[in-house]
Amino acid sequence: MRELTFATQRLPGVSVISVAGEIDAATAGQLDRYLQASRRAPHEHLVIDLSDAQLLGSAGLRVLLNTHAFARQHGGSLRLAAPHPKLASMMRITCAHTVLSVHDSVEQAVLAALQSGEPAAAQV
Repeated sequence: MRELTFATQRLPGVSVISVAGEIDAATAGQLDRYLQASRRAPHEHLVIDLSDAQLLGSAGLRVLLNTHAFARQHGGSLRLAAPHPKLASMMRITCAHTVLSVHDSVEQAVLAALQSGEPAAAQV
């Protein structure tokens, strides 16, 4: 089984999770489990750094959409950062970019999360 690699950086009000590898049907469960285990609180702001992700299949996209929905339901947010051009193209083709917030850099995504106007309680 292929494995993804993850790294988490905790910042005031937001966690940045870097994902490296291929996010497909074989690895989407790993991503889902890691995101659930990494969340400090349901209302947390998350930024997922996709700069080292080479592939995002439909199963991986489903995990991101579900994570986005969960965060929104609990007053948090999910933002994607620095996707490889192939990933960004796939998000445009599937119209996922109309639901998910996609940013060119991690810095832009973090700033957007912190300035999103979410409740102050969401900034742990």
